[in-house]
Amino acid sequence: MSDPQGLRVGFIGSGWPDRVQIATFRAGGLVPHAIASASKENAQRVAAAHNLPHAFTQWQELVADETVDIVSICTPPHLHREIAEAALAAGKHVICEKPTALNVDEAEAMLAAAQAAPGRLAIIDHELRFHPQRLQMRQMIKEGYVGSVVQARFDRLGSERLKPDVPWNWWSDAERGGGMLGALGSHLIDLARWMIGRIDALTAQLQIGHLYRADRESGQAHTVTADDHADLLLRFANGAMGTITVSGITPGGYGMSILVVGTNGALKLDNQDQLFGMQGNYPEGTWEPIRAMQQPGTLADLPNQGPFTVGSYFLAQTLAMSLPMGETLLDDAASFYDGLVVQRAMDAARRAHANRGWESL
Repeated sequence: MSDPQGLRVGFIGSGWPDRVQIATFRAGGLVPHAIASASKENAQRVAAAHNLPHAFTQWQELVADETVDIVSICTPPHLHREIAEAALAAGKHVICEKPTALNVDEAEAMLAAAQAAPGRLAIIDHELRFHPQRLQMRQMIKEGYVGSVVQARFDRLGSERLKPDVPWNWWSDAERGGGMLGALGSHLIDLARWMIGRIDALTAQLQIGHLYRADRESGQAHTVTADDHADLLLRFANGAMGTITVSGITPGGYGMSILVVGTNGALKLDNQDQLFGMQGNYPEGTWEPIRAMQQPGTLADLPNQGPFTVGSYFLAQTLAMSLPMGETLLDDAASFYDGLVVQRAMDAARRAHANRGWESL
């Protein structure tokens, strides 16, 4: 099915593909080929801007197109299940944005669809797993650099949801899968279990910043139902404790960072994606820079060097090398099963917030 020049990708949704995915996937060796958007104007604009030969206004048309090898689902979460099931049934490889779905039931249905499509790639776009510094950090933890993990902290701090003039859209609507917990907290939950291990239990507090937002066209105020900030406290199966803070209401912001503390050492990744370690005279020593092992390739042509862009590039590079060889079970990719586990954690976090207690996983 694939073109000898490369695997052809069809993107459903015009926002994230336009900003990041199309350029990074192309740089990584895939072939951006088609775009589908409910807005004809957006579909045509993105197709023209990125030299894509096909633009559709119905996602079903893209899924049915025999020239598309990989479907990248970049829609609001309430559409993920339907599109993923249809794409897998049509014999496509599928990359689905996070959060996986609206709830565990939908995520379970998506996993069943993936299991019923052998030989097809079915992954959640947790591209940070392919970021070189995060890969290096995980490997060092596995090799015993920090000893036994005592605690781990995963943070993403930003201020974008503090702005009162941010218009109402699906981001503010829990029924369509909006909220910071799903949009970015899902990444941190995935990283926590990927780096540290299985999460046994958690508790959480969620917060909304502005309670109302205005519709861009009508000016009508809508009640915000999706979270702008989430704090999670984790208990891992290996005895470690963890925290996750994901925020869109932190003035000035800070970006993303990770701290892993162990019995024999510690590792930290700062908001510039610089990796540091501490051993030796631990814990009174100093942080020493650690150079991450770079994968082959160039990042020079990418629109920016943020962690999601870099991760997307290396994900695309892995797919471009692996899929033509029939490799669809990739070691570092987040499978639909991983997506289900993260969905269980997010659903549990919402219950914990409502019940003000701990939830077992």
